Amino acid sequence: MLDSFSGPSESTTALYHVSARNLLYPSSSTVRFPVPDEKVPWEVEFQIYDPPFYTADRKEVAASDPLRENPMGRTGLRGRGSLRFFGPNRALHPIVTRWRRNMDGSIYRKSLKKMLEVLVVKSPVSDHWALPGGSLEPGESLPLKLKRVLRREFWPQFQNLLNQGAEVYKGYVDDPRNTDNAWIETVAINMHFEDQSDVQMKRLNSFLQGSDPEPCVWWQLVDKRIPLYANHKELLQKVTALLGAYY
Repeated sequence: MLDSFSGPSESTTALYHVSARNLLYPSSSTVRFPVPDEKVPWEVEFQIYDPPFYTADRKEVAASDPLRENPMGRTGLRGRGSLRFFGPNRALHPIVTRWRRNMDGSIYRKSLKKMLEVLVVKSPVSDHWALPGGSLEPGESLPLKLKRVLRREFWPQFQNLLNQGAEVYKGYVDDPRNTDNAWIETVAINMHFEDQSDVQMKRLNSFLQGSDPEPCVWWQLVDKRIPLYANHKELLQKVTALLGAYY
């Protein structure tokens, strides 16, 4: 499935990327060249555009490295940033959901709509929660960040669950690590457990690991106030729309 990923198939909710233009590049002292909304598209002339070049590991740019242009436009920074590859950097975001239940087992509702719970992770060094996914290494089918919260013996079963899930998004991710020449593209897949007694869900719960210093992982009630990263929130909102759930 992931081998056939050829590029962005749709844009993010915003007309222009926003996080990818944050002035201060993450975990660095590098400041982007300011890019107003109207100057983001490459086809718009921007004669004074002269962004700095930044690559975190400071490796020389090989002559063979293709400096492709970010498909969503200017970011105010050239180079690879902290990303591993020039061009698209592949990612996978599983969105694991189940219905929120009342004490009697019935599905909890708000404004007549069913409410979801989603599996989230939190690093000890971050104030935000995140979906349990991330960057894919070449040849890998599960992200390292996901492997850190799942015990090894459950990885093949989780892959099987992914294969049965519903793809909710495939394309560009507005991420603060993006540059003019390197960016993140993801596949987001919803794995929804309809039945509270689902055997696979119980197995998943039993194979989660979240002890320090590993990321903490738990089920979190879904609504618009959930403190997820902005691009993860957009992916989660697509799932609530797919399932007709409250958001």
